Amino acid sequence: MLERHATGSVRAEERLNYWNNLVADMFPGMTVDGPRDIDASWTGCRLGDFGLSLAHSQRASVRRWAGSAPQGGGERGLIHFQSHGFSATEQCGRHAALFSGDLTFCAPEEPYGIEISDRNAMFVIDFPWDALRELGARPGLVLRHQMPSLGVLRGFVASIFAQNWSHAHTPAESEALGEVLMRLLTNAMNARESSPGHRPGGAPVAAIDLNERVVAFVEDNLANGALRTGSIAQSLGVPAREVQMVFAEMATTASDYINTRRLALAADRLRKGTRGASLSDLAYELGFSDAAHFSRRFRERFGETPSFYAGRFRR
Repeated sequence: MLERHATGSVRAEERLNYWNNLVADMFPGMTVDGPRDIDASWTGCRLGDFGLSLAHSQRASVRRWAGSAPQGGGERGLIHFQSHGFSATEQCGRHAALFSGDLTFCAPEEPYGIEISDRNAMFVIDFPWDALRELGARPGLVLRHQMPSLGVLRGFVASIFAQNWSHAHTPAESEALGEVLMRLLTNAMNARESSPGHRPGGAPVAAIDLNERVVAFVEDNLANGALRTGSIAQSLGVPAREVQMVFAEMATTASDYINTRRLALAADRLRKGTRGASLSDLAYELGFSDAAHFSRRFRERFGETPSFYAGRFRR
């Protein structure tokens, strides 16, 4: 039987706390930063030794702290499988841009963060590491949506959530579905090495290079207040139209993505403490024109001022 939860079931001002409590129960060590009245929902079930979830959310920042472990015991990890929208994942110093149909592996012993787009839908698979480690699974590994085997896997996972079961699975049914999921994951892991004309991960070399180069360039230049589509294209030596297409595939624009990343970093700095730096210092460091512009953008994103937000994390 599918278990369902949604923030729409509680009062608007309580939704972010409700969502955080729910997420922390399912995935210990995970926190979410987003609007106080966040619109989000979760549907999940277990298939044998796998936990399967579908999370819908508006734009938010997700953090997973080291030393936590998903439900189920043993050494386990999470697969983030992008269904709709876009996400940017950071783990072990590596950045990965996930487009619709891409997936990546995350391990609980290493902290990681995810920036998710608006109208985002993501499948989350809680799995035992031993089941896929021998096939090459490792934290930060990305499999790309161009692989046919990932399309089959996505179709199977989506079909689980399209069901309207009115009863719980029998243990035998649950195990059988878990075995199917395992076979499809195994097929995808094996296929990543043999796809002709592709890098491991499935996407054409040129396409992967441009997507990753654009995202990496933005990450390295967020402090540059003049960061725009044109400056990105000029620095990378590609037409501006190609840069626009990279962001269009993420269902966003360059300016919106840059603003989202700057605000995510600002929230992270405020949570950890700015060590005496003023809001003006922080605004300048992250590429905002001035403190007023930074505060206005931050409030639009998180529903409160930077000062009030930082105060919630002071001891």
